[in-house]
Amino acid sequence: MANRVESDVSVQRFGYTGDETGRRLQFPRAEAHLLEGRSGSVAYGGRDALFDALEGRLDTLRWTAEAVSIGHAWLRDDAGRFDIAVDRIEMSRGIMLTRGEHGVEIVAPHTTLSEMKLTVKGPFGRGGGGGGGDKPVAKPTEARGLRQDKLRFLDSLSGRINLTIKVVLDLPVLGVRTLDQQLRVPIHEGSLDFRKLEDSLDWLEGAFLDIRHDDRKLAVAWKVPIFGSGRDLIWWELDDEASASATFGRVPVRSLADFRFAGGRGGERESQSDRRRKTLQALAFDGIDIALSLMAPRSFEAGGGVIMFGGDDHPGMVDMRVTGSIRDRGPGALRGTIGSVDTTFKDVRLGAAQITADRLHFDGLEELEVTFDGFSPTSVTVVIHRVTATNLSLQLGRRGDE
Repeated sequence: MANRVESDVSVQRFGYTGDETGRRLQFPRAEAHLLEGRSGSVAYGGRDALFDALEGRLDTLRWTAEAVSIGHAWLRDDAGRFDIAVDRIEMSRGIMLTRGEHGVEIVAPHTTLSEMKLTVKGPFGRGGGGGGGDKPVAKPTEARGLRQDKLRFLDSLSGRINLTIKVVLDLPVLGVRTLDQQLRVPIHEGSLDFRKLEDSLDWLEGAFLDIRHDDRKLAVAWKVPIFGSGRDLIWWELDDEASASATFGRVPVRSLADFRFAGGRGGERESQSDRRRKTLQALAFDGIDIALSLMAPRSFEAGGGVIMFGGDDHPGMVDMRVTGSIRDRGPGALRGTIGSVDTTFKDVRLGAAQITADRLHFDGLEELEVTFDGFSPTSVTVVIHRVTATNLSLQLGRRGDE
């Protein structure tokens, strides 16, 4: 793994020591007006950096300092998957830059980042969740991994989800019909009551829309009033626990991650004329207004590692507010803010970087934007007023088998 660090450094004096422990350059105080480095496909740098008691080994890659302050810092990968920019980084308890297992490792006992902007670009996770409705979909009886099994940290969510479902159907006999349905969904202990949700449907729209549970499947279906059987518009595959809960009218919020679009192909055999017709012309979630908090300690797997939200004395997420709209085709976006997020990171990979921190606290997420192509997220951008990290370890560089 190729590593390189370059800088223009100003010092008033320096010392050199060579003994049985190695050869070292020592700088009581150093100023770097431009600092740039690279480890594999990851580049990093900063301006106006100050180092107290800076020491560098000449026989190996190892630099330490008792205190560091860096302005206009940045970290990005060549593929454009992630880009981090920070107005100011303070490491009041020192820093160590050394050779890691797969590249360069930066270790700091306490770090404060001010005005951080993080952009991550997709694709995210596995496909099959969104896009056009004409693609074949997996049957709910097929044995495969579900997203919801990795999202159990959502089981402590509380708050509400308000939105408007906009559906354009091309129905037999009736032709094209547009349905707009406002929904008010309270979230309690990570689950929602879909029976009360169905009861809240407007009389006219409710005559054409149906929410039903069948074994390991929860579906929103269209139906022709009085006569004719329904067809699924969108359905969610449930694991055993969610299916048992749905028997009593509630489903976990995490189950909503495993959604599929029927797109005119229902579970039952359709006539040839029905197959020629595309029933679902358009589906959109408009006027989205979300207010959620995550109160209990929870964890989930991400990037080959683990992220834990919250702890015994602090919530995982406070005052998350999201608004926006998304649709089955074309661009969409969700924008919001979060009061604070408290986490622990363990070996979480972000592109060619790996992050570990005993505590990573995000205070004041002032801008949160998730862009979509259809129902598939394409990028995430977050602007955070202040980030504090305890025992931060940042490894830059890819594993040899990646």
